[in-house]
Amino acid sequence: MGLTEPGAGMDLEMAAAAVLADNKDVRLLLRVLGNNLKEALGDRVEVAHATGGLLHRQSEDVTSITVHLDTDDYEAQLEHGSVRCTVGRSSGGIRIRSEQLPVEQWLTRLLGSLQQEAVNNQSAQAALQNVIIGGGT
Repeated sequence: MGLTEPGAGMDLEMAAAAVLADNKDVRLLLRVLGNNLKEALGDRVEVAHATGGLLHRQSEDVTSITVHLDTDDYEAQLEHGSVRCTVGRSSGGIRIRSEQLPVEQWLTRLLGSLQQEAVNNQSAQAALQNVIIGGGT
C-alpha cells in the first residue's frame, strides 16, 4: 500500500514527530527539509541560505524555506535560534490570510497538503516520501 492510497493509515502527526525527532537542531531541520522538498518540487520551493564571511559566500545554513502548494504558502524562517512558521493563503495573487503555527502543526499541515497533492502528482509524492523516509541529502 502506498503513501497516497486511501486507508494507508499514515498518521501525519507521527510522521511530523519523527521528522522533528530526527532533526532536533532547527538549523539542520530547515536544511534537510528544504533540500528534500527542493529536490522533489523544484521551483515551487524557495530556500534562502545564510551568507557571510570575508567573501560573502553562501553557506549550507538555511535561513528560510517557502513551499508553494496550490493557494497556500508554507514558510519557515529561522529567527534567533528558533523557527517561525506561517501558512499564508492567496487568491488571485493577493495574500488574504496568514496564520502563525508551532513548527509541529506547520509540519503536519505541510505533510497533509503534500499527501493530498501526491494523489495525482508524482513530484509531490516524491517530496512526501523524501520528508518521511529520508531523501538523498
